[in-house]
Amino acid sequence: MIWWAEQPVRAQSERAAISDMEERSSWLTNVKWNLASNLRLAADFDLQVEERLIALTITYPDYFPDVPPSVVPRDGKRLSGHQYGEAGELCLQFRSDNWMPEITGAMMIESAYHLLLSEQETGEPAPSEHRVLPAQRARGSVFRFLYSPGVLAGLLMVEEGRVVDAEIQEHLYAGAFAAQLTRIGSADESLWNEPNIRGYGAGTVATQVIRLPEGVSVACKTFNDLTSLLESSGFETAITELLQGTSPSVVILFNGTDLQVSMIYGTSDARKMINYDKIIADLDYERLDPEFACLKNAKVAVVGCGSVGSKVAVHLARSGVGQFVLVDGDLLASGNLVRNELDWRAVGMHKSQALAARLQEVNAICTVLSRTTVLGGQESGETTSATMKYIGDCDLIIDATADPAVFNLCASISRRAKKPICWAQVFGGGGGGIVVRLRPDLDPTPLTARQRIETWYAEQGIDWPENNTPEPYSQIDGSGKPLIADDADVSVIAAHLSRYAIDLLVRPDSTIFPYSVYLIGMADNWIFTAPFDVRPIDLGESDGWGTEAQAGDSEACRQLLADLLPGENNAG
Repeated sequence: MIWWAEQPVRAQSERAAISDMEERSSWLTNVKWNLASNLRLAADFDLQVEERLIALTITYPDYFPDVPPSVVPRDGKRLSGHQYGEAGELCLQFRSDNWMPEITGAMMIESAYHLLLSEQETGEPAPSEHRVLPAQRARGSVFRFLYSPGVLAGLLMVEEGRVVDAEIQEHLYAGAFAAQLTRIGSADESLWNEPNIRGYGAGTVATQVIRLPEGVSVACKTFNDLTSLLESSGFETAITELLQGTSPSVVILFNGTDLQVSMIYGTSDARKMINYDKIIADLDYERLDPEFACLKNAKVAVVGCGSVGSKVAVHLARSGVGQFVLVDGDLLASGNLVRNELDWRAVGMHKSQALAARLQEVNAICTVLSRTTVLGGQESGETTSATMKYIGDCDLIIDATADPAVFNLCASISRRAKKPICWAQVFGGGGGGIVVRLRPDLDPTPLTARQRIETWYAEQGIDWPENNTPEPYSQIDGSGKPLIADDADVSVIAAHLSRYAIDLLVRPDSTIFPYSVYLIGMADNWIFTAPFDVRPIDLGESDGWGTEAQAGDSEACRQLLADLLPGENNAG
């Protein structure tokens, strides 16, 4: 894109405005226009700032006039306290955060002059309106210590003049080390614990919290600075421990208001120190509906950890569900990555076990039981029975397999244990899907519900999409071209299934969903008339849950016990 070729009138007006300013202003001289790299329009110019002649360049970006031009020193020197980097772009009155297309390059040059003149006259940086976000300050940070008001409250529990053992968690991710304080005090007698700890993959590092007297500076750049500070503050014992150590350890200096966090490493005769950059993290900020607090006590079984199941499990973990039973006997293949919540680290791993690690990355305090049982497959009766018992002990069963054999087993568990069940299916080609929720004694039993759904399908008079093609989630259109559901299609259905699950757990005696079945359309296809077309299905009344009693059950039970336990029977 060459803006000045598309908007030549604006380009000429820019040149004219700067030319007019040069004629009427003694401080602007030697304006020379040129084309910089990538055919960007630019102008070199000099500013006479009292006795200094300052050489600058204004360069118009590709997206001008929607973004501001940049003004930089031509000699590569730092000119102002309002400058990006050591010798980069000047931060002027007009910036990206307040830019309007009617602002001109001439106005930028005038702003640069007033900035430099002000600082030349006062010898101090000009007053600033510039706001630097924590994320901007952290761009070049490799070692990052995350803290919150809760961490400061914990540090205030350490008495002045004391050295207390502590622990931090740290892990390397995306090119940076992130650390956070997890405990102050020993594991047996802690003063403070961080409730929002990191999950899977984080390592722990031994730490000491040193509470300095109030007002003593915590700033230390080198290990010698640290030992000098500790010696002058009466912490000789701490110095000895730091010198004798050989493994990396962390020291947190705290004076009641400020802190410094340092990693100490190296041999005993050559100890070195790296300071962490402090980053305020809003770990104490509540981002979930207060109703969700009850989810920490909920236990959910997710049967099938593929594309739908993996997403639903992560949704629930993010929402605060505290316990999971994950069931899937399959391994993650590289081809699964186009739709699964897992990534390349999990390829070749059992889906249920890899998803367990993923859930604890998202919600470190949740507990997860993973089972690699192939439900409906060639497993021992004992293994299948044990897995079914784990599922039946949960508060909610989610069948995300779209496998009739597995559905029958989950339906049996749900009916006999009287536990609610949800399931979903993504139709071939990504044209839509179905989500179902069944509550004991309020909705039909699972098998009856499925029969009523199939009856509803038949009543529409339209051949319904089925996943009978060799490739899951695919369908062949009229021209023979395969249509395949993508990650976004699957995510829509998984998200709706997750909403059903959360509603069941948070509002067991009420619901925000008037129907227990919804068909979600994502294309003008089959019964759907447009994307996001939603069709509810009324399942009718419940047909009764549990096992019906048969005539003679009581007598048969007594006879069975008498046959199995004859000695006990005679003793009675």
